[in-house]
Amino acid sequence: MSANATTRSAWLLFAPPFIVTALHVMLTALAERWPSAQPLVAARVGGAGAADADAAVQALIWQASWPVLAALGVVVGGALLARWLVRRLGWARVRPWARALWIGLWAGLAVGLLLRHANGALRTPLPPVSARVLEARPQPSSERGPGGALALLQLQGDDTPRRVLLEGADARALPRGHVLTLQRARGRLWGEVVTGSDAPAAPRADAAPGPAPGR
Repeated sequence: MSANATTRSAWLLFAPPFIVTALHVMLTALAERWPSAQPLVAARVGGAGAADADAAVQALIWQASWPVLAALGVVVGGALLARWLVRRLGWARVRPWARALWIGLWAGLAVGLLLRHANGALRTPLPPVSARVLEARPQPSSERGPGGALALLQLQGDDTPRRVLLEGADARALPRGHVLTLQRARGRLWGEVVTGSDAPAAPRADAAPGPAPGR
């Protein structure tokens, strides 16, 4: 293989993932400037207990990790398919298709990132809505996301329970039946998010204790 061919192959192999990774970093930095918002999604039918709250946590984690898992699955599946085709047809016949699929894979990921960014950047505000608390539990902050109260809610005029993370809210101040007002927005392409609420804020962990009685 000539030096030019080797250089072209190296560019083809490494340039697409580098470009998509750089795009992801750039879009993530831009999204961090937006007002905070959490997805408002339909809850599993069948109760409002701890099992559904666990499902809500898993759903939030899945929302954050599915693009990476999907990309990994496509890459692994493509590699296995390419190996089978090479054994059956030979590399010379498979190479043009492999190049096209490789470029198409990363182009598709880039389009997905851009669509997700546009969906969040072009949100449409919705009227505030009242919501009754069915269940709420504390959600500590982590590297995956902010903390607050993971709540199962019944929105006014909607028979389907919804789950959402109320950022910075105190779950202990949200008993069953408590009524909240949510500020919402609709994504440009899909989904609804909660951009604010009147849920009581959780006390700060670093708050200084008050003066002792009698002093």
